[in-house]
Amino acid sequence: MRLQSYPRRVQLTMAVYAIAFLIGTSTHLIGVLRGWWMPHHPFLNAYWASLTFLDPFAVLLLIRSPRVGLLLALAIMLTDVGVNSLAAYFNTDGHYAVDYFVQLQSAFLGFVLGSAPFLWAQLKGEPIA
Repeated sequence: MRLQSYPRRVQLTMAVYAIAFLIGTSTHLIGVLRGWWMPHHPFLNAYWASLTFLDPFAVLLLIRSPRVGLLLALAIMLTDVGVNSLAAYFNTDGHYAVDYFVQLQSAFLGFVLGSAPFLWAQLKGEPIA
């Protein structure tokens, strides 16, 4: 099914996903280009750099294969918020609530978790692979 054939509420929800992931893409790309390697474990830095490619890939999949894109969006947001929460917690002496960007990501994770079942049901005619 083409994205345009879905109900408007599905299109709008997917647009919110796409916008958020493209903002994430630009954030990670700017970080990589400016050499913003955080003073963390190399695996954390590699994960954050990989989001430069995973975020736009999620947008592409949301358009081309929406159910697969939805699964990738869930995986990205769950791991990203988890990793960023741990990094923020250990870098701010436990003052997690002051890290504005992690709070925004957490809010978007809530939106993804809340809207994913709705989208999954709307995309029921889509093949998973």
